[in-house]
Amino acid sequence: MEFLPFIVIIVLFYFLLIRPQQKRAKEARELQLNLQPGDRVMLTAGLFGTVTEVEETTTNIKVEIADGVVIQVVRQAVAQKVTEAPAEDSDESDDESGEKTEVEATADETSADAENVIVDLDKKD
Repeated sequence: MEFLPFIVIIVLFYFLLIRPQQKRAKEARELQLNLQPGDRVMLTAGLFGTVTEVEETTTNIKVEIADGVVIQVVRQAVAQKVTEAPAEDSDESDDESGEKTEVEATADETSADAENVIVDLDKKD
């Protein structure tokens, strides 16, 4: 009877900590093994992209993070699959007066500037 509290603590520890962690690890492993080209994913670094190629012989996959920008990552870098959120009505983004807020206007200008950036990856300093 002296060991009963210790046994109860061990059982609680298993069901509250170890088992849920094993379940999450199993789900992540299944997700990473079932990746297909065209899947929209979020990487552990926070990057979003689309799987373009799955190499069956290695643990690597290729993910397109922008138009024409494909990076090679290990499968374990995939944190989750992402489903596209439905587009919001443009009426909701404008405030009641029909004008865009300053933050939205700044974000539009920034995205317009970002489209004009050209990066030469072959150039070496």
